[in-house]
Amino acid sequence: MSVAKQFVLTVPHAIIPRDEIVLPETRSDALADFTPTSPSERRRNLRASSERRRQEQPYQSPEREADLTSERPALVRQMKNKKPGDPSRSVPLAFDEYGEFAAPLIGRVPQRQAEQSHLLLELGLPGKARRQAWCGLIARRRDCFSGNVEHKFYTSCLCGNRYCPTCGPKSFRNLFSKHSRLRPLADELLQHRPADHRPRVLAKIDITTRNVGEMPSAEDVRRFNNDIKRFFRAIEKRFRISRRDYGILWCCEFGSGNTNLHAHGIYVGPALPQHNRELSNLWAEIRADGSRIVSIKQARSFEAALGHALKYPSKFFEAAPARLAELEVAFNRVRRVHALARFHNPDIQREPGEDESCAGHCPICGELLLDSQGWHFIEDLKREGRRDADVVRIEVGRAKVLTGAGPP
Repeated sequence: MSVAKQFVLTVPHAIIPRDEIVLPETRSDALADFTPTSPSERRRNLRASSERRRQEQPYQSPEREADLTSERPALVRQMKNKKPGDPSRSVPLAFDEYGEFAAPLIGRVPQRQAEQSHLLLELGLPGKARRQAWCGLIARRRDCFSGNVEHKFYTSCLCGNRYCPTCGPKSFRNLFSKHSRLRPLADELLQHRPADHRPRVLAKIDITTRNVGEMPSAEDVRRFNNDIKRFFRAIEKRFRISRRDYGILWCCEFGSGNTNLHAHGIYVGPALPQHNRELSNLWAEIRADGSRIVSIKQARSFEAALGHALKYPSKFFEAAPARLAELEVAFNRVRRVHALARFHNPDIQREPGEDESCAGHCPICGELLLDSQGWHFIEDLKREGRRDADVVRIEVGRAKVLTGAGPP
């Protein structure tokens, strides 16, 4: 037996005398040392604890504390991305039981907008149809907490539909701004790796499906996106590319006036071989329905590749309302933009000025904006001397860039 084992075996064990162990005999004995509190006592203790925390914080006047209490409901209503069913998301009814416009809308909706909203209603999307009908016509009053009579604004009711001629371009700008923050990560992925001497590329990639002559359903679009994910998982295995070594972002769309579902994307990482149509053949194996076209070309800049991936809104400004409604149905409840590998959920800090919470503050003085419940026609709010808060925010930002200070 080794010396170590002898040492372990000769260590004395602690022995607790049995006479010193006292175990409770019954449940009542076990709870004898506990002092139960009533619900009222517990509430009183919680109030006392809250009061202690409040006193430990920096001084805040009772008036300001009352102000913040009154502001809280308004701030909750102003939060973005509210859940469906939130009453602050709702807009007035737009159609009667016969599918005709309600009385307040008659004569106010532009012709193209009215046609598109009726088509959405007929195609089984009543929520989008109602928002489309009211888009850009009504708004909420928003007043600056400072009390300045000149700081009175309104916030328009926008439908948010991806194929709305008004909201589509705005969606493109928001997506481009959001994903442009991937630029530092793309630069990092383009750096040479000591253990991997393959050239690294920034490329535009297009992936297509076989045109079956009819508009794919939303389920078909979901399957297409899942197949693209399987495609890049297969690329990782076949070409031995680590998931930490590349990034891919793509957006689905249809060609102008046709039913050809395809995706435009941006790829950053090791060069992918395409001399013998390796990517096309691999895509054909994944789809197994005759789809086989994959195109990858080097991009001149990150912004050019990102614009190529997200260019779909700019292609449909002048399309017929029937085509726009058809596209809304095809992409109903389907994500348009997807990211994989390093581009998926990246840890990127926001730049100063990118905080979305600024939408709840006065664009001129920075105080809180309090919105009033109820919708009003924008033309009536303009007669009150109110201005669009988003437009004023852009003007103030432009003035700060050009002169170093915003307007008074």
